[in-house]
This record gives sequence, C-alpha cells and structure tokens, in this order.
Amino acid sequence: MRVSMTFDQMFDYLSDFFETVEWSKSTLTEVGNTLIRRIAFDSDPDNKKLTDHLYDQRKTVAAMINALYTLVQFHTDIEKCLDYTSIIPYIKTYNEECTDAILYLLACTGNMEYMEIIEKEASRFPDIPIEEYRKELKFRCE
Repeated sequence: MRVSMTFDQMFDYLSDFFETVEWSKSTLTEVGNTLIRRIAFDSDPDNKKLTDHLYDQRKTVAAMINALYTLVQFHTDIEKCLDYTSIIPYIKTYNEECTDAILYLLACTGNMEYMEIIEKEASRFPDIPIEEYRKELKFRCE
C-alpha cells in the first residue's frame, strides 16, 4: 500500500510537529527563516510555472504560513529573530486568513517599522483586529 501526502498536507504536518519540537533557538530561527524564504518563493507569481505541476501554490503557501504561525506561537523566544523582508512584497496577494497571520507575526517582532504595513494591509479586511496588532507591536517594542 502506497501512502502519499500533498505538499500542503506536509506543511500541516510540520505545523503539528512545531507544537512539540524542542530545538535550540538558533535551529528554530534557521527553520523559521528558511520557511519564510520558501513562502516568498512560492508567493512570487513568476515562480508559479516552476511548481504548477507539483502542487497548488495558494494552498501550499497558506499551509506554510500556518506552520510559521505555529512555530512562533509555540516558541515565543524566536519572534524577533525572524526576517520577514522577503515576504513583505507579497502580503497584498494573500487572502484574509493568510494576511491576518502574517500581520500578527509582524506585530510579534516589536519592530515599529512594520506599523505602516500592518495598518495598510489590515485595512483590506474589516475583520482583521488592527487595534490588537497595534497594541501587540507597541508592547513588544518596549
């Protein structure tokens, strides 16, 4: 019997794994930054033709963002170590759920340079709790 797993299922599994893994801060940071770079790669429309035959790009990006969100939720000592620079240009292409997760992750960095991005992108979706993210960003900045 052959068992197969889709790419989005693989990242869902990774998300579950992040809940219990006990890696060093440097390893978690490296994994998180690698995941961020992969999200950026798969978010770039120019790369769609490279992966179309392998997986559904939107579903896989959503699963990767969920895995990243879980990583930060369960390993709160790494949020300021992650570099989101590569995904910033693609935030405007994400649906509400993915945008919400990314904005929360940006707020967790405590980097006030992200305030403008959080406000601009949250305004696209009325259900995104912008005030909550403003408070989180300011709190973590201190």
